[in-house]
This record gives sequence, C-alpha cells and structure tokens, in this order.
Amino acid sequence: MPLKKYILLCLFAFATAYCHAQFTANAGPDKFICPGASTTIGGTPTATGGKAPYHYSWSPTTGLTGPTTANPTATLTGNTIYTVTVTDDTGAVRTNDMVVFVNAISAVNAGRDTSICENSSASIGSSFNTGGITYSWSPGATLNDSTSPMPVASPGVSSLTYTLTAVSSGCPPKTDQVRVTVIPTPDMSAGPDTTIEEGETAILIASGAAQYAWGVGPTITYPYSAECNVEPIVTTTYYLYGTDETGKCPAYDDVTVFVEPSDQVVIYNTFTPNGDGNNDTWYIGNIYKYPDNKLNVYNRYGKLVYKTTAYANNWDGKVYGDELPSGTYVYDLDLGSGNEKYHGTITIVR
Repeated sequence: MPLKKYILLCLFAFATAYCHAQFTANAGPDKFICPGASTTIGGTPTATGGKAPYHYSWSPTTGLTGPTTANPTATLTGNTIYTVTVTDDTGAVRTNDMVVFVNAISAVNAGRDTSICENSSASIGSSFNTGGITYSWSPGATLNDSTSPMPVASPGVSSLTYTLTAVSSGCPPKTDQVRVTVIPTPDMSAGPDTTIEEGETAILIASGAAQYAWGVGPTITYPYSAECNVEPIVTTTYYLYGTDETGKCPAYDDVTVFVEPSDQVVIYNTFTPNGDGNNDTWYIGNIYKYPDNKLNVYNRYGKLVYKTTAYANNWDGKVYGDELPSGTYVYDLDLGSGNEKYHGTITIVR
C-alpha cells in the first residue's frame, strides 16, 4: 500500500475513535419546582460527540411528555430521579442522571380524621417539617399552637373541622382539612339506691350506656349487663363503669344497697346449673347463720336425691356427680338448734 494512502487511513481511524471517545450524554442540571408545576429536563444539548442521529430514552416515564425526545417536559408532585439513555448511529450507548426536586410543601397535610371523648385532646397535622414553610391553622382558639405543623386540638364537647394553610416562598399555598369528632360521654345511671333485708337479692338496673361493667365481687351475678343481681349481707355501694358504642369513652356512676339486718332465711325456688357462672347453685339467703342446718331433697316419686348438713349454698343440682334433670323437687330444711323447719319445692332449669 502506498505510504500516503496508509497515513490517510490511519488518520481517519484515529479521528473516528477520538470522536467516539468523546460521545457523552447530559441529562441536564437538577431542577427545583413547585408541586404540579412543569419543567424541561435534559442538557443543552443532551448528546454530544459520537455519530448522529441520536436516539433518546428517559426513565421512568412518570410525569414526562415526550420521553423519547432530547428535552421532555416533566410535571410532578414528588421528587423523581430521571435517567436518559442516548444511543448514537453506531450503536454506542451513554447514560446520565438528574433529579427533579418538588418543593417540600407537597408533603404537608392536616393528618387523618380522628375521634376523641369529650374534653379530650388529639394531635393533628403531620410530624413532617422543613425549613421555609410556614403553617397557619383555623380555627386556632382550641389549638395549643396554631402555627405548628402538628398542634394539639382540644375542641371540648363540639366536633370541629380544622383547616391548615401552608406557605412556601415561590409556590402557591397548600390547604388541607382534618375533622376531629367528639364522642359524647354516655348519660349513664346506675339507678336509684335501694333497701333490702339481709338475705334478699337486689336487682340493679343501669341505663344510658352501650356497654356496662359492675364492680365484680362474690355477691354479683351478670356483672357485664345493664341488669345485675346482688346479694350483699351488709350495706354496700356498687360502682358502675359504662362506655359508648365504640367502647372508647367512659362514664361512671354508683348505687348503694342498704341492708337491714335480719335472721330470716330467704329461700329462692329456682336455680339454673348450666355452668355459666350465674345462679348455678341453689341460694338460700342467711343460711350461713344456721351452721347446724340439715337439708334433704326428693324427686317427685319421693326418692331422696340430695342430702347434706351445714348447707352453704353450694348444691349444683348433681347427685354423686350426675346431673339431675330439669324439673321440680321437694325439699325439707331444718335450721337446727330448735329453729324453724321449712318444706317446699325447688325447680331446676337447665
């Protein structure tokens, strides 16, 4: 090969390699915009060197108009990193990144709607905070700080909707609302005080709440219902706790059962030994005052089915571990020591 031609070929190859080495992609400088605003991304130019024409591909395509052009338009509500991939006519590939930062005001919010009890408090807003943003809440009278991103709301007894206005220089104000619903305290009553004779049962009837819990004790049955039975042997005050339907807001009341002393036994003629913890044994009021008592129970055929001394309200309707069927039975109760004797019927309900 002639020397001149060889030199020209070498120069051409060197120039081509040099150009390819200088092939670059430029995604452009990072941009700062307001939420929902638009900006053009990419370099000026986005590709240099290599061999034109160039082919462009931007990713992600979120918020982009023209993701296969050199300088697409981005419209965003949150920070996004864009990568441009440029391919020249020889198939060479170059990539470059840039970031579109959206003003932090986009993250500001008034928080989630919430519910509280009367005269309680709740935090509203968001713990997110950054410099350059100012906050203004209305109405502000029931807030501990109407310029805080996360104030404490104490609306008292009335539900309120709070409006947050956030301002950041260069961007339109952002507004958001949150509702604080106040749940009324149940207008609950434990009922009027009552008086019984020792050995009797009192029925307490509550009202005004959705759920109830009476002070639990050995003399209470049905403690988690509006109506409960109590069998105090001395004057006793019973305390009632109630809540609204959500179980969130409590109310309190109490009722006193005055007990007048009495030695008279009170025989209840029905019990329900079904294992539910209520009225499962035969209760005889004041029987504890007669420890020498003797008790016999017969079925309708006169057969003895239960016999004991010093009865202590503990018979559960069983004979030698076997349950007696539902029905009416006859009893003889001798209080002993020359005291009274009783004869009557007792009914078992299962």
